[in-house]
Amino acid sequence: MAPKRPPKAASDEPVTDTKVPHASKGAERRYQNLLRSSPMGIHLFRLESDGRLTFTGANPAADKLLHVDNSPLLGLSLEEAFPGLIGTEAPDHFREVCAKGSTVHIEQLEYRDQNIAGAFEMHCFQVEPGLCACMFQDRSERKVMETRLRHLTQQDPLTGIANRSMCLERIGIALQRAKRRADYRHAIFYIDLDRFKNINDTLGHTAGDAVLVDVARRLRASVRELDTVARIGSDEFVVLMEEFDSYKRPIQAIKRIRQALAEPFETEGEDITVTASIGLALGQDLAGSPEEALRNANLAMLHAKSQGRNRMKSFTQSLLRQTLNVVRLENDMDRGLARGEFFLEFQPILQLGKNRQLFGFEALARWRHPERGLIMPGEFIPVAEDSGKVVEIGYWALREASRILTRWRERYPHLDNAMMSVNLSPQQVPKNDFLPRMREILQDTRLPAKNLKLEVTETALMQSGSSVISKMHELREMGVSFSVDDFGTGYSSLAYLTRLPLDHLKIDLSFVRMLEDGKDNLEIVRAIIQLATSLRMDVVAEGVENANQHDILTGLGCEYFQGYLFSRPLTEERAEAFLQTFTSEAIGS
Repeated sequence: MAPKRPPKAASDEPVTDTKVPHASKGAERRYQNLLRSSPMGIHLFRLESDGRLTFTGANPAADKLLHVDNSPLLGLSLEEAFPGLIGTEAPDHFREVCAKGSTVHIEQLEYRDQNIAGAFEMHCFQVEPGLCACMFQDRSERKVMETRLRHLTQQDPLTGIANRSMCLERIGIALQRAKRRADYRHAIFYIDLDRFKNINDTLGHTAGDAVLVDVARRLRASVRELDTVARIGSDEFVVLMEEFDSYKRPIQAIKRIRQALAEPFETEGEDITVTASIGLALGQDLAGSPEEALRNANLAMLHAKSQGRNRMKSFTQSLLRQTLNVVRLENDMDRGLARGEFFLEFQPILQLGKNRQLFGFEALARWRHPERGLIMPGEFIPVAEDSGKVVEIGYWALREASRILTRWRERYPHLDNAMMSVNLSPQQVPKNDFLPRMREILQDTRLPAKNLKLEVTETALMQSGSSVISKMHELREMGVSFSVDDFGTGYSSLAYLTRLPLDHLKIDLSFVRMLEDGKDNLEIVRAIIQLATSLRMDVVAEGVENANQHDILTGLGCEYFQGYLFSRPLTEERAEAFLQTFTSEAIGS
């Protein structure tokens, strides 16, 4: 409320130039009592025959609430007496009440003219046909409080910028504008700080909070005043950019943001370098809700992060389809395991020295989806790894492969030394129940530990801690053997490899395929075989597809082979038929 004049002294009589027309003495008396006694302000308006509204009366409370003397305004039209009502919904409501006798409640009417300012709640009703009373009270203080509360609920308390709630509200407004205006453009940046947890873990949360505050400041300085900058998670920020002439503008803004974040952050006496993965969703991309629009930008950010961090990627419909496919696969995996949709195929591993001998099989997981048909591991294993479901799939494969080899050994006694190779997920070994579950599988399937070989990727081994190595040694003491899978694709340390209980080393098929391309590739494979020999490990070459590759590998000293040249992966029945072609003397020892 902002008074413009000194308040007039309150009177016991209502300020009015007329009595209620055509009213009885009793009605007149009740009307006068209402005006005098009401703590709420009351204004009276008469609807004239030409449709004008005339201000005809006010009570003492109206003078107090408005801090004005209403008497000079009596007899004026509504627009002359209260110019702040022009353009609002109030005049039409007053006319309807005067003419039809209906009642109207206006919860909050913003009013401002040269004499009066405030927010008012109004109740309007008919006193007499053609005459309405408008009772009102000042809600300005409540509005201020509501504004403050709204600000608090939509502001991030740490950085002072918008929070998730306000961000979604602003995106919703942008979507509505885009529907109404063909020339309206907007874009959403989803910004996630890379490895921010390391800052909190090493320097503490106080330092981390200081970095977040500075990040918010730099983002705010990198965009325009009309753009929204929000913090929607621990280290996740969103920028909503609006009203620009070309979609080149968001790209330029992202460049400014990346330049701003590239400057070191100084906190606790330390200079900290922070990078960010950024996802961009343009307003032209389809989005039915603020949540969908934010999701699109988030998917693009996750794609950027998966490509190596400190990158920017744009949302596309194909990215959305891929993501939805991943979500469906993840949701279907539990059902697939429960319903027996997963099965194993077996690729023979041969020892080719003086005699052609069957060394064993590698068990390979497959998924026969009821709707999509056969799904290969290259598609579902990465999804299983991201979701953590690879652990249960891994144990299922171990149990199933062990059970099948046990049955084969019972049917064919000469398979006493045959090996079953099963891939081991890096997520399985660190868990506390790894060793108990391994013992349980071997006990339940009655497979001797000497017949089980676990294949672990080179990268996983390099990331293993002391507890993982200890568990591997314990299994080795039980008789289980280990193989390094896809060797040559990582960055193994020779000293580190000597600490591991490894029996076999698998040359990655990419190296095998390059053998015929040049001398340098051949020398790489020669070095791998010599390294394995020096560490007293046998070498298995996988992906051998033709006789020339076989001859080159044999000349380099490789004895164990796996690939299409000898056999494709086989179903359980066909693998059993394959092993029957080997005599008891042709099973590797």
